[in-house]
Amino acid sequence: MAALQGYLDIPMTPLNAGVPKTVARLTAPAKQRVKVLAYGFYFDGTVNSATPVQITVGRISTDGTSTAEVLQLVEPELPEAVQTTGGINYTAEPTYSTPVLKTFTVHPQLGYEYLAPQGQEDIIGGGGILGFQITAQLGVNVRGYVKIEE
Repeated sequence: MAALQGYLDIPMTPLNAGVPKTVARLTAPAKQRVKVLAYGFYFDGTVNSATPVQITVGRISTDGTSTAEVLQLVEPELPEAVQTTGGINYTAEPTYSTPVLKTFTVHPQLGYEYLAPQGQEDIIGGGGILGFQITAQLGVNVRGYVKIEE
C-alpha cells in the first residue's frame, strides 16, 4: 500500500420501506489489498419516531448489477490512478458471504460516520468485494461516501 487514497461518492439514493438495498460496493484490484479508512451515511428522514435504519457491511460472494463509479483521488494532482473499482445504486442485489462484518442501526433523521483507528482498518483482499447494504422501515433517502487507501 502506497498511501494512494480515494473516495467513492454515494449520491442521493432512495430506499424503499423494508427492502434491503446495496448502495455501494468496492472491488479491490487482483492481488492487491485495499484499506477502508472511513465511511459515512446520511439520511433525510422526517419522522422522529421512525424505526432506525439498519446498515450492514459485508463481503460479497456473487456480485449483482450496479452502476459503475470511478473513485476520486484525495490528491487529484497525483499522476497515479486508483485501481479499486466502485459500484453504486444496485438494481439486482448481490449475494453476501456469512457472517457479515458489521451490522448497526442509525436513526433515519441522522447520519453515521466511521473513521477507522490507525492500524485497525477493514481490509479488502485482492479481488475481493465489500458491500454496504441498507434497510429502512420507512421510505427515506441516503447519501454518503467511502474512503479507501491502496
